[in-house]
Amino acid sequence: MAERMDWNPLGQKTIRKFSLYSPMCWNTNIDFSNNLTSISKYGGLIATVKDESQSNRSGNRPDIFIFNAAGKIISSFRWSSGILIGIAWTHADELLCLQDDGQVLLYNMFWDFQKSFTMGMECRENKIMEYEVFSSVHGTGLAVMNGLYRFCIVNNIEEPKVRILADVPGLRATPPSSWCVVQGPRGAKVLAANDCNIFLLDHSGQCSQQKPTDLNAAPNAYIAMATSIDGKHVALYADTGTIWIGSADFQDKYCEFNTSNRSRPKQLLWCSDILHTARNETFGTGGYRNIAVVVYWPKTILVVSPQKDWVRFNVDEDNIGRSGAGSAVLAADVDGVHIVTSERHEFLQHVPNAISGIFKVGSMAPGALLNDAAKEYDKQSEKADEYLRILLENRQLKEAVEQCTLAALDEFQPRIQKTLLRAASFGKSFVPDIKLTELFVNTCQMLRVLNAVRDFNTGIALTAAQLENLSMDYLIDRLILRRQFHLAFHVCQYLKIPEKQGSSRILSHWACYKVQQKDVDDGKIAAAVRDKLKSARGVSYANIAEKAVECGRRDLAIKLLEFDPRASEQVRLLSLLGKHTLALEKAVASGNTDLIYSAIARLRERTSLSDFLVAIRQQPVAYKLHLKYCKEQNERMLKDLHEQEDNFIELAHCHIHDSFDTFRSDERVISLHSALDNFTKAKDDFGMKMTEEQLQLLREQSQLEQELDESFIEKSLHDTISSLLKINQLKRAEHLRKQFKLSDKRWWWLRITALSEQGNFAELENFSKSKKSPIGYYPFVEVCIQHNAYTEVTKYIGKVQLDKRVPAFLKIGSIKHAAEAAMQTKSLSDLDAVLKKCGAEHRDIADRVRAMMMQLTK
Repeated sequence: MAERMDWNPLGQKTIRKFSLYSPMCWNTNIDFSNNLTSISKYGGLIATVKDESQSNRSGNRPDIFIFNAAGKIISSFRWSSGILIGIAWTHADELLCLQDDGQVLLYNMFWDFQKSFTMGMECRENKIMEYEVFSSVHGTGLAVMNGLYRFCIVNNIEEPKVRILADVPGLRATPPSSWCVVQGPRGAKVLAANDCNIFLLDHSGQCSQQKPTDLNAAPNAYIAMATSIDGKHVALYADTGTIWIGSADFQDKYCEFNTSNRSRPKQLLWCSDILHTARNETFGTGGYRNIAVVVYWPKTILVVSPQKDWVRFNVDEDNIGRSGAGSAVLAADVDGVHIVTSERHEFLQHVPNAISGIFKVGSMAPGALLNDAAKEYDKQSEKADEYLRILLENRQLKEAVEQCTLAALDEFQPRIQKTLLRAASFGKSFVPDIKLTELFVNTCQMLRVLNAVRDFNTGIALTAAQLENLSMDYLIDRLILRRQFHLAFHVCQYLKIPEKQGSSRILSHWACYKVQQKDVDDGKIAAAVRDKLKSARGVSYANIAEKAVECGRRDLAIKLLEFDPRASEQVRLLSLLGKHTLALEKAVASGNTDLIYSAIARLRERTSLSDFLVAIRQQPVAYKLHLKYCKEQNERMLKDLHEQEDNFIELAHCHIHDSFDTFRSDERVISLHSALDNFTKAKDDFGMKMTEEQLQLLREQSQLEQELDESFIEKSLHDTISSLLKINQLKRAEHLRKQFKLSDKRWWWLRITALSEQGNFAELENFSKSKKSPIGYYPFVEVCIQHNAYTEVTKYIGKVQLDKRVPAFLKIGSIKHAAEAAMQTKSLSDLDAVLKKCGAEHRDIADRVRAMMMQLTK
């Protein structure tokens, strides 16, 4: 950076114009006099392009160049769209390109297209004449004036809603002499001058005339106007050469200044100063103190304060355009004004109070005394002690340390920064204050960052006040946008920013940029990304792989996915890439059932059935899960699967399952015949026999329904015979018994159950005597007890086998007979069961049982 500094008093204030970069690093011949040029806030990105409306159309389209604040080329682009009438930087460092047909296109600084929108049909048909890009609480806004001299406005280009403002009286025939945007809490408005009449227009259709307060002499026309950054103040430049400065509502007049120059200024803007938050606290957004209006004519800059103080600066310009336009470009920032010429980049600003107090001639401020004391100490002079004593006696040493520290933060030249920090360090050694130490350390950190980004290779001309207003996170974002990954990474590490928000995030952005380099082999890129990111935490390889897919590098995306530990992301992206088989492999390897199901579903949707079966058979786990899903959710797919594999047994089981799902007998018969065919193909004798019997049972049940008018088809063989017995159809029950070879035990159970339910205990007794019971006689006891026929029990209890006799007697409450039976069986369990049933009235029985149990135990 150049060391040139130009201070000038401006009333009670002091203003300076100093060089940020000189000479500039242009790699091409720059002539701003015939160019459209825009300089961004917070760092001074420079975009410039030859103005097609000012040059002879030779058929060659212009090149747009983007430079950093030092003039080092970042990118260039041959414009090939419509007629370009304006360019401007947005708050996100995107370049807004405006065509005469109202089309707005947004690009990043490397010419990656971001978005576009239009200012409406009226602008397209009548063309755009003038425009203004502005910043507001909503974001970046755009106001235009079309060929009908009507104004259209968009408050936020991120959500472009075009609003047409009210018409200006008398502007149908001639354009306004000047206009500008006025910002407000409810959106932007337009202030337009029709010669000497001023009107305020808003989107609600209102048009109100404004009259500057206490105007000395009415002009013929206002030929230029500008509002302050916060929209609270306005400056009007009249054709008489007079500037009226006052509040934006025109109620308060600050001053009226005669410039003695009646020509239209090339630029009229405000030079602002930020009201800082506490500098030793967390950086935050402060307010604005507007200190001066800046008027620029070729080779001359005039600065006028609201108190009518003024100062004039000369601008070194090599080229003056044919129309007399200067070759410098001015741009307002939050705490000053950028001045860019072909030779240098300068900054005009109010001198910060800390610097002014230290370096003002004859200053006795505490910081000035401490700075002098440090210099004398370096010379080993006794005057150092004198200065320190003055500060200590007046209790100003702490204030002096703060002043030197803050002055270093506001200074651009590293040499002066070091001088001020040495002075602060010298004074700090005599003031043991923790807050001063924190302020000093934080300042050193911020200066190291600021000096790094100000280097001409990076070229972000950021002041400390801008960094406070912007925040460190936004600075890192801007470094990422400029692809200054190395510097951003080291800034995060130096400031010890958490890895997730700092270094890991930057490495992720670097990797996304790396995959866009089409001239590098996929394998080399994948290896480089893995090498850089292997120790970084929280980096998503899936996001990087998605970026590779966007760039058409599918093979690289697959290589990158191998590094991602999250199986869900691998499966998702591999499916999107059409690598469904590989996605299924990854899902199976993860062991996540839900993930496997989703991979199977995608594979089935996007491949033929034959390919699907080939792929899924290679993954046994996935195959089993798919079968389970089909059984529960999709039987049609299950049948298709078994048919493709000639799995006749499972296919037969599917048809049997279908037979039980239908209530129509004809459909059930069809399903069973299909099952029989498949069992036959599979040579499954057991399945064939069971299916044939089921078909036979269906035929018998259909005939029974026709003959007896009862429902049988939904019943099993057991229930069918039971139903026949209950309605006294013994012969038909006997027929089914013989036909299906029902066992004697099953038959006897069915008979005694049916007879007991009918209460036909006489027939039950006859049945018990018909032959020896294959199920014993205990079931007879049970059914009698179940139907409260206790008198019938005695007919059978004597026939009950000995080991079942005890529970039989206990069920009818005969404790004495149960005890006798238990003593006969000599079973401890039977004796214990009897003992538990004994009450007080059975004391003798209980004693006998206990004696028997003791004897058996011995």
